[in-house]
Amino acid sequence: MLCLTSIKVTYYFTGDISQIASFDLPSLHSLDISNKRTFPSHGLRQFSQKFPTLKSPNCSRTRPNLVLIAECFPNLEEIDVSSIPEFPDADLHVKALTSGLKKLRQVNLSCSCFFEGSSIITLCQNCVSLEALAVDEWPDSKIAIANAIRQRPQLRSLEVRRRGVTLELIDTLVCLKFLTCLDLSHSCIYDEALCAIAEGGPPLRELNLYNCQGYGLSGISCLLRKCNNLRCLDLQRTAFLNDECH
Repeated sequence: MLCLTSIKVTYYFTGDISQIASFDLPSLHSLDISNKRTFPSHGLRQFSQKFPTLKSPNCSRTRPNLVLIAECFPNLEEIDVSSIPEFPDADLHVKALTSGLKKLRQVNLSCSCFFEGSSIITLCQNCVSLEALAVDEWPDSKIAIANAIRQRPQLRSLEVRRRGVTLELIDTLVCLKFLTCLDLSHSCIYDEALCAIAEGGPPLRELNLYNCQGYGLSGISCLLRKCNNLRCLDLQRTAFLNDECH
């Protein structure tokens, strides 16, 4: 008996996804249907009947039918809907995700502009088991993201990119006492903010500051002094680090 746990459907696949249901795959829990020209709606309901325990679909870079996904897999624990452009009836799909998938533990919404700030708040309110969240800043989401995060103080992983790190966000991060992984890449963050995070005491193991601007050596020094659990620090494309840095 196969112990296959994950299947990736190729970019060129245009057939009936229920064909996979002919195989005996009791351990299957992950389905990758990302980077597809069209979402494989046909056969998805039959697929769900064979694999009702599917926990993690990757729907990035496609236009997923979230209404159908919520109907077929109401017990999902993870979903990746990153890098999705706006598409027709987006409100219906957002509602299906925020209200129909209440057992989600990990959600990736990065680079998906159809997801507004109020929807992120609703998601965090409804998904009481949420532990990992990835979002980007959009014009209406600066305060909303901080308000949403406060709904889930048990977050262990947070990715908030492409934003100016505000006082509201810093105050919220300090309250996340279980946070071990923080990604602020492509953001503007100052030394004072890094020191506030370090002083707040979240047990960070990973911190991603890739392509961040605004901070310097004093902020990093504060992090290294205070964050004793830190194991991985990404400082790629950091402006102040050069051959003359002492």
